[in-house]
Amino acid sequence: MDTVDSIDSEEYFELYEKYINARHQDGDMYPPSRKQYDSFLTSEWGVTRFITFRLNDKLVSVAVIDVLDNGLSAVYTFYDPDYPKRSFGTFAILCQIEQAKALDLDSVYLGYWIRECIKMNYKTRFQPLELYIEGTWAPEDPQ
Repeated sequence: MDTVDSIDSEEYFELYEKYINARHQDGDMYPPSRKQYDSFLTSEWGVTRFITFRLNDKLVSVAVIDVLDNGLSAVYTFYDPDYPKRSFGTFAILCQIEQAKALDLDSVYLGYWIRECIKMNYKTRFQPLELYIEGTWAPEDPQ
């Protein structure tokens, strides 16, 4: 695991492209393009970092995070779909939790959650789960 400041290279885009082609052909990110990749995953705010994961020197996963005053915000994770049993997405979240602890940050924000969206159900495995409703964080039973 390494943290880098930029994923502006063909190696990273090729992994993203492979991921979108395999996992999100039904979404608005398909087909992937370099323009869409750059506008979605890079920012000029100065708070975005990238946690990269390699397996035998091969790039296999990238977690895009924003480092905030009180926590980490998990923007997006993409990974090599050729390794489905490795659970790179779950591993990336666990690494973000550990990184937040090491930085003495209060939380890891996993982004918006749509209860009915099966692809977002993984978020409920990380407890405690809180929802931000009308300006207030409240505990939520994900069931």
